[in-house]
Amino acid sequence: MNILIITQHFPPERGATRRLFEFAQHFVRGGNRVSVLTGMPNYPDGIVPEKYRGKFFYHEDMDGVQVYRSWVLPASNSQPGKRMVGFITFLMSAIFNSFRLKDNFDLLIASSPPVTTPVIGWILSRLRKCKFVLEIRDLQPESSEDFGNLNRSLFTRALKRFMHWLYRKADKIVSVTDGITEYLGQIGIPSDKVLTIKSGVSEEFINADSNGIRRRFGWEEKFLILYAGTLGWAHSLETVIEAARQLNDHPDIYFAFIGDGQKKQVLEGMVRDYGLKNVGFIGLQPLETIPYFLKASDVLVESLKEVPVTKGTFPCKLFEYMASGRPIVFGSTDGEAVRELEKAGGALHFRTDDPQQLSELILKLKSGRIDGEDLGRKYHEHSYRHHRRQKWADEYMSTLSKL
Repeated sequence: MNILIITQHFPPERGATRRLFEFAQHFVRGGNRVSVLTGMPNYPDGIVPEKYRGKFFYHEDMDGVQVYRSWVLPASNSQPGKRMVGFITFLMSAIFNSFRLKDNFDLLIASSPPVTTPVIGWILSRLRKCKFVLEIRDLQPESSEDFGNLNRSLFTRALKRFMHWLYRKADKIVSVTDGITEYLGQIGIPSDKVLTIKSGVSEEFINADSNGIRRRFGWEEKFLILYAGTLGWAHSLETVIEAARQLNDHPDIYFAFIGDGQKKQVLEGMVRDYGLKNVGFIGLQPLETIPYFLKASDVLVESLKEVPVTKGTFPCKLFEYMASGRPIVFGSTDGEAVRELEKAGGALHFRTDDPQQLSELILKLKSGRIDGEDLGRKYHEHSYRHHRRQKWADEYMSTLSKL
């Protein structure tokens, strides 16, 4: 089978992009030819690596996956307006550069967001006369409306109707969470048209050790609370800082934030204003080191804004958190992620407006009143048994081969 994947973001960029790359590698190992039409890497810092600079089109082979890159206006995660312009530039450059691809494709997978990639996918599937698979990693514009990035307006209503029209045009829809699958049913998409393929977790997270991270950062004597990921508006991380403030008189408890994003300066300002010495921001770290950081922690924390869309959200980092075998405290009162943690062994969750509740959970884990080691082992076993990325890739490929 000859497959074309369209996604604006792809490694060496960070985040959920690695999911598609690992799926593509698996498809290639299964005897398929896979091409990826994507943008020049620049996310999340807006910096284009040297070898891609000044290029309008660039082809490279990445472990058997043929990657075709198109020019895009670079923008950091802290420049939302510029990023939106970047989505439009990718739409135009990708369609133009698609004519350089001479293969006859059997099917095309367009991964969303941004909303421009399904548009590219639908246009190219018509031009190439191939099957159109639409992969939905996040509902847009619904998520942006709930998180306040976009105001509800005539524009968002029109965009929503257009996206729903594209859903109906797809030959198959791949959803990455049960919540998205449920939403598609509510808007009238037939259940036999939708397949749920979760992100899962790769082997390096399952098999990682701490690799001297605690010694390198001076955390050897600390009870380490760690957050790894985007410091963005979808996350209620102020509550974590407030919990750190409440625990400031416990010098052996330390909070570390790995990552960058629109909210980083706000969070740093809170730490500075409170005069906290128990919080550190260590910025972006090489992707290959993240499993070591997670394994080095005593507790992993995640906190999402309490808005309707998060009830059907499962942050892909939670698979990585679970695979690390560390206890997780999760900021949400209900939803798909809480239910999965319960299924895995137990959910330690807190209201995102209640730092006291978070502080108490941390103290219970530190004192052993909650057995974090046992809980972490259960998470690790659950992720290995049910959420290895290869397992989900097998199911993905099995469905694609029947289209």
